Amino acid sequence: MLKAVAPLFNRQKQSRAFKEYYAGWLSTLKNNLLPLLRRSMGGESPTILSTNVELLNQHFQAYYYVLDAVATSDPLQLLSQEWRNSLEKPLLCLGDLHPFLFINLARSFLQEETDNNEDDDKDFPLPLPLPLPDNSQTIDRPWQVSLAWRNASEVLNSRMDQIEFGLRVIVPTLTDRLKRAEDAFMDRIVGDWFPCRDRKGAAHAAVSANLKGHLDELVNVFLYANRLRRNVLSDIISATSVYQAALFFEGLAQFLIGFREAELVYALEHSMGFSHSHAPKQGRSRCH
Repeated sequence: MLKAVAPLFNRQKQSRAFKEYYAGWLSTLKNNLLPLLRRSMGGESPTILSTNVELLNQHFQAYYYVLDAVATSDPLQLLSQEWRNSLEKPLLCLGDLHPFLFINLARSFLQEETDNNEDDDKDFPLPLPLPLPDNSQTIDRPWQVSLAWRNASEVLNSRMDQIEFGLRVIVPTLTDRLKRAEDAFMDRIVGDWFPCRDRKGAAHAAVSANLKGHLDELVNVFLYANRLRRNVLSDIISATSVYQAALFFEGLAQFLIGFREAELVYALEHSMGFSHSHAPKQGRSRCH
């Protein structure tokens, strides 16, 4: 872990280093952890499935600890993430994925099963064969997996309500704190620079002092937001069964991987009239 984080403290190379870190992190998610999770979801061992769920959980937790290192060493990177594509950027809030994304995904599982209950008033549907990502074989998922979110308990629904309520209180507080910091910085930077604008040393000192204070506040906000994202993930996993958690992480992984698909990015940019110079070429992705 220390070797992975260390390069991020070099500000001159940090943007490229974190971009490469994220590409490697996403590749591990797509090519290793997600296939392992899916294979264990088709097996008979809850212990193996639980292990793979925890691997996914630790993978996401590790990502946010690395993001803490980025925020601490160069918070401006999290304000302008030019390496993100046009699908990913609208999802960002306070330096990374909007914290509501996690709870909304969990809510979607609950809503989907509620809708299925309304449509199916007799028999449960049989599990459908699902493709494995690393070969052409298919598996039948056990009923414990396929029906994991069906008839969710009141305790689970209540816990999801609590998590969402907490987010509705904390997220606006953080975004307001960030806006106030930006407004105060704009007020001070000109006000302190103007009286000493003709004295280079004094002007430089005034700007530097204000910039340092502003960046310190940005770091505090980003670190709090990352801690919030980690906590929401942990709260969701602790409230769900191993089968529910497995489906949640599968959905979250699919979501992030899908937003890096070259064809999807190109289709969005084409429909919105963006530049078409990044059209995907066969055998090569333009999104990484």
